[in-house]
Order: sequence, then C-alpha cells, then structure tokens
Amino acid sequence: MRKLIVGLFVWVCSGGVNAQTGRFGNEWINHSQSYFRIPVTERAVYRLTTSDLAKAGIPVTSVNPTTLQLFRRGIEQAILVSGESDQKLDAADYLEFVGEGNDGLQDTLLYRPMSAQPHPYYSMYSDTAAYFLTWRSDGKPGKRVVTTQETRPAGLLPEPYHIAEQLQVLKDEMSTNPSTGPVPFITQYEVYFEAGEGWTGPMQQKNKPHTQLFNLPGWVNSAAEKPELEMLLNGRDTYQHLVDFSAGASGRTLGSLKFSAFQPRRFSAPLQSTDFAVKSDASADLTLTTVSRGSGEFDRYSVSTVRIRYPQTISLKNGPQQVLRLLPKAGGRSYLELPDAPASTVIYDITEPGAARRLTGTQEGSTRQVVVPNTTSPRQLLVTTRVITPVQLERVVFRKFDPAQPNFLMVSHELLMKPVGQVADPVRAYAAYRASVKGGQYDTLVVTMKELFNQFSFGERTPLAIRRFADYMLTGGPGKFLFLIGRSSVYFPFRKNANQYYLDLVPTIGNVPGSDVLLTAGLAGFPENVPAMATGRLNTLSAQEVLNYGNKVKEFENNAANVPWRKEILHLSGGRSQSELAGFKAILNDAKALVQNQYLGSEVTTRSKTTDAPVERIDISDKVNKGVAMITFFGHSSPTVADLDIGYASDPVYGYNNKGRYPLMFFNGCGLGNIFYGGNVLSTNWLLTPDKGAIAILAHCFEGFTTPLNTFTLQFYKTLFTDSTYFSKPIGVIHQETTRRVLATTKDALQIGNANQMVLQGDPALRLFPLPQADFQVQSSGVSRTDNAVDSVRLRVVVVNAGRYHPQERLSLTVQKRLSDGSVRSYKTVLKAAVAFRDTVYYSFRPDLDADGPTRHELVLDAENRVEELDETNNVLVFTVSKSGDQYAVVLPDSSQRFPPDRFNPLLDVTIDGARIADGALVSPNPVIQVMVQDEDPYRIRRDTLGIDLLLRKPCETCVFERVVLGNSDVNWTPASANNRFLLHYRPQNLTEGVYTLRVQATDVSGNKAGLSPYEINFRVKTEDSLSVIRPVPNPFWAHTRFQFTVTGKELPGNGQLVIRNLNGQVVRTLRQPLRIGENGFYWDGTDQGGVALPNGLYVFRFIRDDGRHLTGRVIINR
Repeated sequence: MRKLIVGLFVWVCSGGVNAQTGRFGNEWINHSQSYFRIPVTERAVYRLTTSDLAKAGIPVTSVNPTTLQLFRRGIEQAILVSGESDQKLDAADYLEFVGEGNDGLQDTLLYRPMSAQPHPYYSMYSDTAAYFLTWRSDGKPGKRVVTTQETRPAGLLPEPYHIAEQLQVLKDEMSTNPSTGPVPFITQYEVYFEAGEGWTGPMQQKNKPHTQLFNLPGWVNSAAEKPELEMLLNGRDTYQHLVDFSAGASGRTLGSLKFSAFQPRRFSAPLQSTDFAVKSDASADLTLTTVSRGSGEFDRYSVSTVRIRYPQTISLKNGPQQVLRLLPKAGGRSYLELPDAPASTVIYDITEPGAARRLTGTQEGSTRQVVVPNTTSPRQLLVTTRVITPVQLERVVFRKFDPAQPNFLMVSHELLMKPVGQVADPVRAYAAYRASVKGGQYDTLVVTMKELFNQFSFGERTPLAIRRFADYMLTGGPGKFLFLIGRSSVYFPFRKNANQYYLDLVPTIGNVPGSDVLLTAGLAGFPENVPAMATGRLNTLSAQEVLNYGNKVKEFENNAANVPWRKEILHLSGGRSQSELAGFKAILNDAKALVQNQYLGSEVTTRSKTTDAPVERIDISDKVNKGVAMITFFGHSSPTVADLDIGYASDPVYGYNNKGRYPLMFFNGCGLGNIFYGGNVLSTNWLLTPDKGAIAILAHCFEGFTTPLNTFTLQFYKTLFTDSTYFSKPIGVIHQETTRRVLATTKDALQIGNANQMVLQGDPALRLFPLPQADFQVQSSGVSRTDNAVDSVRLRVVVVNAGRYHPQERLSLTVQKRLSDGSVRSYKTVLKAAVAFRDTVYYSFRPDLDADGPTRHELVLDAENRVEELDETNNVLVFTVSKSGDQYAVVLPDSSQRFPPDRFNPLLDVTIDGARIADGALVSPNPVIQVMVQDEDPYRIRRDTLGIDLLLRKPCETCVFERVVLGNSDVNWTPASANNRFLLHYRPQNLTEGVYTLRVQATDVSGNKAGLSPYEINFRVKTEDSLSVIRPVPNPFWAHTRFQFTVTGKELPGNGQLVIRNLNGQVVRTLRQPLRIGENGFYWDGTDQGGVALPNGLYVFRFIRDDGRHLTGRVIINR
C-alpha cells in the first residue's frame, strides 16, 4: 500500500505569517501607492472587469495594467490581467486571481506555545480574508500568473484518478480548557490560548457512541492507493481519556487513542474497501464511530476535524469545484481528461501559494484535456466551472505613522466617532483635550480598528492588529499610553453574529476571559507577561458615553488636587465565613499601614462585612458623596455584585451624588472587572455614569484567589504610596509597574494568571495624586477657642495637609497682630512635626489690643515660608480679639456676630510661578504672577478688580511703570467666595532678559489698603538655558539638607531626578520632582528609599534633568 503524502501540503507550505511578512505586518505597504481592499470568504477564482475597477474609483484611464499588484497577508499574489499587453485597461479587459477565505493561521500567534494550536483551518474571529489591489508607482510590472497550454504528447495516458481529500472542520462549540468540564485546574486561569482551546464539535459523553456519516463521490475501489483516515479529538475534562474508533456498518475496529485532560490528539488509520458502502451513483458512504470508555468517572471529548483521503475519479460529476491532488509522475508530466466539463471550466495549479499557474488545455466536446507539467512532485489543481465577482472593492488609505512622536495612542471604532450634540466626534474631542495644556500636552494619535486591521493584520479581524501596532509604535521609544475606547467581547457566539463588527469594537486578546494586558505584554524588551504600554479601556458601545466620560475626566483634572478628600481612602472588606471576614480585613489593614505612613499620609476608613450571608448591603453614599480618592474592595464578587453590596452608581436608591469627586476603584474579587461579555456590569456602570461614580476602575476579570490577589494588592499599594518615584505617576504606569514587580520573582501560574486578568478601565494617563509638595491649610471651621481665661487666649487649631507628606519637615504656627500701617507683630511661634493629613495644634497667647476696638489678628502657618507648598494662599486665617469686661472676646470668620464697619486692612499676597520670591530672584520668561487679596470682612465680598492695580517696569534706564490692563487676555481672575479670598493671575509672555519691577496695590471693598505703600519687588529674566552648580545646605547635616540650584531658560525645564549613592556605588535614594525657572531645591532627610536612616558618612549625588544634563557632588551625614 502506497502512503498518501499530499494531504498536508497546503498547511506545511503556508508557513508562519511573521516569518514571511515581517514583525509588524505593514512592511509590504508602499505609502506612495493607492490600495483597494477585496474581501474574500471562500476558495474560488475571482474576476474584476475594467468596469468593476472604475466603479470602485480606480482611475482606469491612467493606470498601466502591467503595474497592477495583488497582496494577501503581505505577500504579492500572481494575477492574470487579460489584455494588458497594450498597457491600457480596455472595456473587455479583466483581472483574475485565485482567492482563499480566512483560516486560523494568524491565530497561531495567540497560543502559548504556538504549537499548542489544535489546527489552523478555522479562524477564531472571522471567515473573511482580505486581498489588496494596487499598482506600482515605479512603473515596473507586477507578479503574473504563468499560463500553460500543452497538447497531449504521444504515449501519455490519462490519469485514472487522483487523491481526494474530504475535510470536515467542526465548529459547534468553543473549548475553553476547562470551563465546560467538571473540576478545573490551574491552567483555567490563563487568559492566553493554550492546548485544547479553540472551536470544536459537540461534547461527547462516556460510553455513548458518536456516529458520523460521510459520502465520498467518485469512489475508486481498484486503486493501488488505499484510503486513510485522520481525526483530531479534543479532551473536555480533567480525566484520562480512552477513545475507540471503528468504521463501516460492521463496526470494524480501527484502534484506540489514549490522552489526558484537555489536550488535542490526532488519530490516524488506514481504511479498507469493506468499510465503504458503494452506491449506484459511484459514490460510497463511510460510517465512523467513536466511543469513550476511560476508567475515570467522566470521559468527555469532542471531534474537531475529520480528514478522509481516498482515490477519486477525475470528473466534474464529483462537483462543480474541486481540488485535484495528483500523484507524482516519474516523467514529470501528467495528462488529464475531465468529462462533463463545460467550456467555461477554469483550471489553476495552486501548489505554490501565491504563485498560481493557469492551465488552459483543449476542449473536445464536453471533455477538457490538459497536460500538467512539473508532476515529479505532487500537484494540486483547482478546477471550477464558476468565476466569482468580489462583493466589494473598497478604497483603503494607509496612514504613515511616526513611532517617535505620539505618546498617547487612542484606538477606537467609527461607531463611537459620530456627532453627539454639538460635538462632532467625542473620541477626537478627547484627544484634543489630552493634547491641550490642561490635558497634559500629550502628543495624541487616534486610530480606528478598521485602520489597524488593514495595516497591521492584513485586513483580517484579529486582536493581533493592536499588538503589532503597539509593537511598531514602541520602536519610537517607551513611555507611551494606550487608551482603548470601545467594548471588546470574548463571548465566542459573537463570532457567528452578523453584527459582530458592531458588538466587538476594539478586540482584546484571550479566551475566557480576555486580557488587555496581553495586547502589549512582552513587547519592547518587557517581560513576557508585563504590558509594555500603560493601557486602559472604555467599555462602551455609545458615543454619548465617550463624551460623558471625557467630561468627568476634564472635571477631575481641572479641579484642585490639593483638597482634603483627595487624601481620603475607603477600604471595603467582605468574606463568607468568619475566617474570611477576619482574613480579608487583615489584608486591607496591611495595605492601610502602607498608606498612612508614607508620602500621601492618607486617612483610611475601613467598612467590613459583619455576617457570613452571601451578600450584605452597605451604605457608603455619605462617604463617597463627601469625596474619597480611592475605594479598595477585597472579597467575593461577580460582574454585577460584590458580597459587600455597594450597588450601581446610577441607581438612585443607593443615593450617590459625588459630582466632581470621582475615586479610583480597586476591586479584588471574582469577575468585577469582567467587561468582556457585554451587559451592564457593576464596574462599568460606576465608570460611565455621568456626573457620579468613578474616574477609573482596576479590577480582576475572572476567578480570583486570595493569595495572588493579596500579593497584587500589597504591591500596588507599595508602588503607589511608598515609592517616591511612582507616587505621582499615572494610574496606568502604576498598574504596569505593579505587574512587573509581582512577576519579577515568581513563575507561579496563579500569580501570572492574576496579573493578566487585572483590567484597567479608564484613561491610563490619569494621575491620582499629582501632589509634588505639601499644602498646609487652616480653615475657620477648624479653629475654636478652648478656654475662658482672663489673661490669655487659647486656640484649638486643626491643620490639614492636602498635599504631599514629608516626615522630615517642621511646620510653624504663629499668631500675629496686624497694625494700622499694614505691618505685623508676632506673638510667638509654635513648631510642630509635619502634618501627614490632619492634626490639632494648641496655641496660647496674651493679646496686645488697640484701645479703640477689636484688633485684627492673623493665624499663620509657615510664616517664614520654609516649606515649599502647592498653594501659599491658604495658610492665613484672619480673626479679631477685643476686651469684654475682664475677658477676651474672639470673633472668628464663621461667627454669627455682625462686624462693625470694616476698618481692617486686607491681606495682599503675591507669588510668581507658585512661590514667594526673594527680591531680585530669577523667574521664567513666561511667569505666572498670582495676586491674592484676602479680607476678613465676611459681608463685603470682592466680585471684581476695582481697587486693584498692577504696574510693571521693563528693564531699561528710561522705562517707567506701565499699568497692566486687567481686561486683557493675559489676565484672568476669579471672584471671591464666602472666604473673601480673591485671586488674579497675570501671565506676561516672552519677557526679554533684564530686571523688571512689579508694583501691586490693593484695597478691600471698603477701600482699606493692604498697606501704607504698594507691594514692590524686582525680578530677573534670563533667557539663556543654564543650570547652576548644585549645593546641599547644610553640608554636613544631621536632620535634613536642601540641594539648591538655579535653572534659567525660555522653556519649562520639565522634571529633575536626584540619585544618591553610597561609596559602594549603590543607589540609596532617588528623588524626583518638577523643576521651575529660578531657584529649586530637593529636600533629603538622610533616609533610604524605605525610610530607614542611613549611617554617617560621605555620599555622592547626581542630579539629572529630563534632557540629560546633570550635576554631581558630595554630601555628608553627621548625626
């Protein structure tokens, strides 16, 4: 019996996509040429007439037909262009090619390892392949079909048969290894595709025979080559499998196959003529039976493919389209006679993919005679009686992307880019915001999935298009953000849904569940399971929801970050047993300690489940409505509810009304992040509900386990709250770095699966805590008198730090008397250790009162301005003290008493670029000058600029003061609120070098001047880009030192990083903060990155700017 060897030829020869076409999939594109996409769903011969080309928009009168090219998967295909010899496209001319529908070849790249793919015959995403028609811009000819016509040589007899192949690919169910079987094991939690996953047939049960009937037309019983059977089975449970195979009506045993669990396995066996039932039409029926009889409780399996190879007559009676598989011929030439062949019959040799040859032969009556050359090896011929016109020919524009420029990539879908109200395109509107100053000045790039499918996956539907696009853009450098705007669905019935394109807008990678992490994991040198881009997704099918979310982001980012609620964190712990209730709460308490003692100095509130009921409702609306920066949940959950039930943000029953105060929600449980199955899931509802809910969601998307969830939670907190390098970083970068750190020391499958299944919903560039400096605040509601002494006043003062916490800082509190000439007299200064979030200070003093009535006093934080703060204007509280009998009467701003006529001077505070500067200090050529006028009068609130004068003298000998017109575009101001604090900002542009003098005079609404004379200060502008020597002061030091240096130039200097090493070269501390024009400083308390005090000795430091410039020096700790 001769072995049949032609059946696997197509798969073996097709090779890997990447191996042939390059890493990114767009290497074949010539951006100087025009392209037209041709969708193809089946193997056939396709023809386009000149008229078809003209209707699609191809300029047929100017295109030289010899330059036409056709590409499939980045490889040029041979085409036939009839009538091209005159180099014109005439009316009768046409283009013809052999096309194939989509298969699973690209899916191979989604498996780990790639060899785990069961078979390549069926795509997991679409039946549609794409061919791209173009014409060369250099005038050279395209690849052409070779046409062969030979007469019958003497002595060459007709081939009696060929080897037919009947391939059945079953696609009734998706095997998800092992979600459809009984007891799962660890690999269930891998989201990439692995062994046993893919489309397959119906699940078969133990001891129940499964029978399939095949009809084989043109059966040749007398052939020397005997038929063969190959079946691919797929395990569907965790047991050992034993499957028996039999054929024919008699049930002749073919053999058995042993395999385990969810593995796919092939079974091959020769068939005998007695296995077939020959019919009167010269066909034969074959019955195949399988039955499982493993020793375990279950033995479930399914049939994925059945391939039958058998000798078949060469005749078009066997079907109007066939693939003839010719056996090798020693002479290298084979002669065929095809009876019942109409004159329209077309024959192509398709043995070499992309290099089809057309065989014309001769027609004798109803018989086509053809000689096939090159048959020393097996050949495959496509014989068909029909030629198809493609259903579509669509113009495609391939954009030329610059990987070096964009750093904020947005991938969306045209469904979401439609007008909403007055907004023409909410996706591009969001991109415009991100590119603006308020949005962070990112270099944005918006692309659609259609663009990515065409350019990075050869026009085929697959998430690899996003992955290759990301890989390509990363060649321009790291640090890019990827924002996926649109729903993804891994619910595999959508594969066969006619509306799939509008249900799965921006695909993700993965099998039950999906994973956006895998879209970029392992690219650009990143570890295999670590995303190379900070990635977030907006899970929506609605353009309105895109607009709603964009409005929430603008509100979140444009509101002040230095407000107390941005340092509030809410912990929610669940559980379904007493041990879980205690254990989950303990996990969150461990995380709590990381928050309170480091850079945020947050206040953490914990709410815990109190019963072991499956679900316990909890009301957190009051806390959420007042504002929390972050909500962390640890417990049991599903996509629609947590065991500590907080409800849907959109449901009015739960009472949420937190407009402008949107938290990050960090869910650790099962499935709360499972956004890949459609429906109104809890997490997405919190994200997309307008004017309430959350700003971002980080949640596990499938079945979570306590240990890896605990590991990820604590590492997330360590990265965000205890590492100064990452504290103010965007949330997507925190997610990315947490994943890297978790997986850096483990290959545990559960840890990998857990990390892959953490899904970030929302903009990955959002910063939760953009707080580079402290911000101490005092408000009237936090100040009260605590005594009735006759000789002194004792105040209870609640101090709030709404900014960054620096444990080494010292905070001073002073009460001072404001004199009639505007000067002040201080009583004493109380020093306090730095406030992390909120603390109480007591201050006693004996007032020195004026004789004619209440005396104005000011309670001032950091009066010496030793601490650099985000906002220097909220450190003062004005109050009055008077003598009433033998006691002092204190009237605070929120008192209900009516004040006498306002006789007190307002407080004037002027800052430049966010700081009070020394006289003659350097400032930016484009400074921001802020004028704050604070008045104690609660009744006469300033609503305009009346009584405020700004004058500026430029740097020349004859220059005089020029009045700043407060109505110009470089000035903006905000009316005072109930605290009667008025802010005005003046932004002069492009100041030349020299010394300027600023003069400011202000009065309150009653006309009281801020001082006897105007405020006046000199400042210098230096446009030369320079960096001064850096000096630590003091040096040596015992408590803390400040590294001082000066920056000049026209542009904002970006960020700076100070790296401190010991004499062994080890990095002991890294400090990073934004720089400004003028004097800068880094504070260091002599501790390492973990806050541990370093030993005495000499340390070397290196200061580095973003542009690469650096300074070095030495510093000594001497305690």
